[in-house]
Amino acid sequence: MLRIIVRNMGFMGWPMLFALIVAVILTLWSASQLIGKRAVPGLRTKAWVDAILFWGGFAAVCGALGGLIGIIIAIQEIEAAGEVTAPWVAYGFRAALLRPSMGLLILLFSLFAWFPLQHRWRFLVAGSSWQELA
Repeated sequence: MLRIIVRNMGFMGWPMLFALIVAVILTLWSASQLIGKRAVPGLRTKAWVDAILFWGGFAAVCGALGGLIGIIIAIQEIEAAGEVTAPWVAYGFRAALLRPSMGLLILLFSLFAWFPLQHRWRFLVAGSSWQELA
């Protein structure tokens, strides 16, 4: 199924897939650092938690860019064909809107991963002094 999604998303699907994989890895690593008795609320851990949100935003921007490029290509094809039917136009716009939708879903995953980890980090910091973080 993942192969079908990436194939239908065109060349912008690969950076979005990369962003999803990185966000998942960062989420798992950050969770391992912040959950449990040996939690490490250092500034480096905070930087990795914030990186989750960055990669989600990167995927959303790639999706928006891919959608715009897809719409431009669809309009060029309509101009070249001259007369087209409504189902062909609908197919072109559906394909163009798939990219931003997937980018926003990756951003949504990143937000739902980032927020509880950020919240946990703040609670751990509140329990320790700032000198211990550096």
